[in-house]
Amino acid sequence: MATEPGVTNNPDDPSRWHYYAVVGTTVGGGHTLAEFGPHDCALAALQVAVHSVNHTAYSIFEQGIAGHMLADPAIVERLPVTNFTVERQHPVTRAPDADWTLTGGRRTRRVSADLTA
Repeated sequence: MATEPGVTNNPDDPSRWHYYAVVGTTVGGGHTLAEFGPHDCALAALQVAVHSVNHTAYSIFEQGIAGHMLADPAIVERLPVTNFTVERQHPVTRAPDADWTLTGGRRTRRVSADLTA
């Protein structure tokens, strides 16, 4: 298994990174809705992020996933998650690692039809 810079095998080490799934929406002009975490590994944060797409961030909170609302509760409850970023943050300062990020979101399906005969 590959090791990450700054990560040790000691889970109590304060230099161990924390991962957050930050979810947003493009609906209504775009909003950052919530962050879920901290998670011990990027894969756990990615699983939450991918699962949240096409759901509301509020419904993810209802499933017992720990996190914080980053928008007005009415928006968090109403708008669907359409995109996400997995961030790696320092566990004490919560400063994001500018050299590491993962983004994704809902795929848009382009439908094109050639109706010429």
